[in-house]
Amino acid sequence: MRSPALAILLLLHTAALPAAEDAAAMLKALVKEVRGGKQEALEPLKDIPGGKLAAEAVLSLVNDRRVGYGMKLRLAEIVAEWPAGEARQALADWLAWHPACDDDALMFFSGIRLLEARGYFWGLISQLKGPPSTLKNPTRVAMAVRALGAYQDNPEVVVSRIATLLDAASPHVIRACATEALGGMRSTTGLRALLPHLGDDAIGDSARASLFQLTGQDFGQDVSKWDAWIKAQEASIPWKMLPRSEYAEYLKLQKLLKPLDEDPAMQMASFYGLDVRGKGALFILDVSGSMNADDRIGKLHAQMSNVLAALQTKSSRLRYGILTFGEDVASCFSGRGIAVNDEKNHKQAVQFVEGLQARGGTPMCEALNHALTRILPESGIDAIYFLSDGQPSDGTPAQVLDLARRIHTQFQVRIHTISIGEEPGQNPGELSLLHQMADACEGTFVLPP
Repeated sequence: MRSPALAILLLLHTAALPAAEDAAAMLKALVKEVRGGKQEALEPLKDIPGGKLAAEAVLSLVNDRRVGYGMKLRLAEIVAEWPAGEARQALADWLAWHPACDDDALMFFSGIRLLEARGYFWGLISQLKGPPSTLKNPTRVAMAVRALGAYQDNPEVVVSRIATLLDAASPHVIRACATEALGGMRSTTGLRALLPHLGDDAIGDSARASLFQLTGQDFGQDVSKWDAWIKAQEASIPWKMLPRSEYAEYLKLQKLLKPLDEDPAMQMASFYGLDVRGKGALFILDVSGSMNADDRIGKLHAQMSNVLAALQTKSSRLRYGILTFGEDVASCFSGRGIAVNDEKNHKQAVQFVEGLQARGGTPMCEALNHALTRILPESGIDAIYFLSDGQPSDGTPAQVLDLARRIHTQFQVRIHTISIGEEPGQNPGELSLLHQMADACEGTFVLPP
């Protein structure tokens, strides 16, 4: 049932050309509803009147720590569609006066395609001193890169600078944002810069997506075919500039037309059927008391043992961590919780996995927050494998999703989820919590038999 305030908000929204005082009342009601956790209250902002008043309401939400990260992401999507005018100019003026805004505000501005802010974002990149690997907070540069990807006509100096950030020595979050940004730039320089990274375990899939966005073509990891196609265009690339979502639909169709020849569950480097790839992986595992049912904890031991054995065949430069949540949140490795793939750490990981016991509650929020604040900064993690058999005991599903979205957006980490004992969503037809997490974070959802 709609609350009275939301009913008033929607009634005002349907009125034609309300007076300034009505617009102010509408915005006040909207802000109140959003702060109360009602995401649907954001929808009237799609075409709300009010100009500067609307911009002020948006900024109050962006800078409010009580407003969830998912809400702010949705807010950015809506504002990105606002036409040029007083409201967008007010946002540009605010950013000019607050260049050191916090990370949430920077995330918002990076997603709204604000033409007036292009110079601001370029400044964050061009003023970078020393190699990106030395940055203490690479996410700010990454957000600036992401923002510039919204402009198809970036000058070559911008495209070339962003292309250099694909280097393997750059932090993962910067590489990932640079890969995606180049998919939005109409530039042969950017197109060619993506080719050497098609086989990269961390950003290869994203590079392929960007190439598809630019050209509508898919030659997989075959650089020679890409080279031949580019040469055949005689320096006149037929740019497609497709939305990134179209690549996801293309992959779904390809999967239907060309089923995989090999069952991922039969691969040595798989975790409940998920292929373990990338240059940095974090396993977040539920070891609550309910994992004793049906010998779920025993199966988890076996799956993790197989993964650790497979990791011994991979590069020593690979980094990984194991985080468990149950009676408490525990990390396999000390410090930041991430270790290189060597023999010493392998033995420690094996011992840690063998000692896992199922007991306690399901503190998902604590585990995700631990990863967000203590592990992911400067870790180079590009994939998370999150396993659970229940609902959070220390928060709501909405809070879990909010933390997952923040991790995905802030650090460009894909979150794959494994549900042991599937529980449907709270409403008919609604996806389960772990299924929603995977969908929101570009991951894969697995429901083992």
